[in-house]
Amino acid sequence: MSPMTVARIASEDARAICMREYGSSPDVDIYGDPGFTFPYVTPHLHLMIFELVKNSLRAVQERYMDSDKLAPPVRIIVADGAEDVTIKISDEGGGIPRSGLSRIFTYLYSTAENPPDLDGHNEGVTMAGYGYGIPISRLYARYFGGDLQIISMEGYGTDAYLHLSRLGDSEEPLP
Repeated sequence: MSPMTVARIASEDARAICMREYGSSPDVDIYGDPGFTFPYVTPHLHLMIFELVKNSLRAVQERYMDSDKLAPPVRIIVADGAEDVTIKISDEGGGIPRSGLSRIFTYLYSTAENPPDLDGHNEGVTMAGYGYGIPISRLYARYFGGDLQIISMEGYGTDAYLHLSRLGDSEEPLP
């Protein structure tokens, strides 16, 4: 499985939702070796990248939509390390205040002003509001021996580091 391909597909999916909700979307630039592959659960990787890119797109879009400045792209870097494959997702969406960082891994926490209706009457996937994207992404990463770190610089942007253990080197934590 190529993490570059999964990142491209997940980014396209996230951009489609951004386009639907805002009428436009920042670009996503992806860097890394396109020929690199490693074994991983593709739907889980797609979900993790999709959720992180979606958050970055929302931050950039909301920061620049009323500005004369061109919105900077969200950047994805795929690095093939000896122990881990790391996927870094960077944005210039203004960052997260330090006071809010402790809550981002809390289920049901959202910065959306109007969270979606939880009784099942919604229009499908939204840009934000459910409060499970980041926590479930970290859970998936940790389940397979990796991790998710969020580093933010308020006033500038956020970097998400998705560390993925090479599955041949870690054991699935079965009960």
